[in-house]
Amino acid sequence: MKRIYSLDALRGFSLLGIVLMNVVGFTHDIFHLDPFVMFQHGWNRVLYALDVLFIKQSFYPIFALLFGYGLSMMKESADKRGEAFLPIVYRRLLALLVFGMLHGMFIFSGDILQSYAIVMLIGVPFLFWDKMISMLASIVLFGFYILNSIIPFVMNGLSMPRYDYMINAPRKAEQVMEVFRSGDITAIIALNKEHFFNYFFITDVENLLFRLSSLLPLILIGSYARRAGWFEVIAHDRRFNGIGLLMFISGMMLKALPLIFYARYSADAVGGYIGGVIVAASYVICIIRMSKHPQFRVITEPISQLGRMSFTIYILQSVLMFILTYGFRLYGQMNLLETFSMACLIYALLLVFVHVYFKRFKQGPLEWIWRKITYLK
Repeated sequence: MKRIYSLDALRGFSLLGIVLMNVVGFTHDIFHLDPFVMFQHGWNRVLYALDVLFIKQSFYPIFALLFGYGLSMMKESADKRGEAFLPIVYRRLLALLVFGMLHGMFIFSGDILQSYAIVMLIGVPFLFWDKMISMLASIVLFGFYILNSIIPFVMNGLSMPRYDYMINAPRKAEQVMEVFRSGDITAIIALNKEHFFNYFFITDVENLLFRLSSLLPLILIGSYARRAGWFEVIAHDRRFNGIGLLMFISGMMLKALPLIFYARYSADAVGGYIGGVIVAASYVICIIRMSKHPQFRVITEPISQLGRMSFTIYILQSVLMFILTYGFRLYGQMNLLETFSMACLIYALLLVFVHVYFKRFKQGPLEWIWRKITYLK
């Protein structure tokens, strides 16, 4: 199937956002210390505000949307070949689950791949049903998420404002710092596993419902976008210039809430998920609209190459962050300027890597393995 430039550009662009987002959690203890408190002074506060506005929670929705889009493309291709899609998609999702768990346990506890895999192992039937069912399901699930996760935070924040803040655990943070700066790889991996299973892996029904209602709607919208031809419509309809701008402004207004009502959980919940998704949608519209221009394609060609092997690059970003953070014992030692500089350095190195790599190979190494598992050939 012919590659779609806007998809690769979106993936490559998202990888920059992902490494800028993940590097904060990789190098600082955001599990036991409130980042709004940790980064409340000087340039740290300015950079964290920019992170909240432009990066935080605005890139995983793009990956989720593209994941759903890609699954629908795979089904179309299987249908054209006359192949049974169900075993293909389940092999692909189970392989992703294994990759994600290995990544989460041994490299970066904040892995998202295993969550995509788990929710779609449940959501596969939507790929076979009419596209309108997928859209209606995404609306219902999103509504459930707001009722079950967002509104309670807001109500508690309004009724008990003094408790509307993250509880800091400095003694636990000191213990985490000691391990992650020790250079003891065995201890580091053990603590990483603990964080993975405590904070990110789906271990109970409540957590499953949270992931289903927050992630599955985005994946289903991506599937619908493919089947309804949304990308083609956006690319050729100039009205989406205004729609994208309006979504960006409204999303930014919501994402600014935790900066206005500083560090409050309720404001972060509304601004993060709802505002983050709206801003993500504006990024998607912008990239699709720009991708039809030849000059934009020339400028962003290196970024689109990253997108062609986004699975491999996502893991490589974590590997490099692991080596730099724990190998040089930088955990908790860098300010945000240094933290984001490290992320940009990693991204730049990977841009060079893929440029050299694609001169000899046509597919990323993990993409090749994943494809072999998916199609058994």
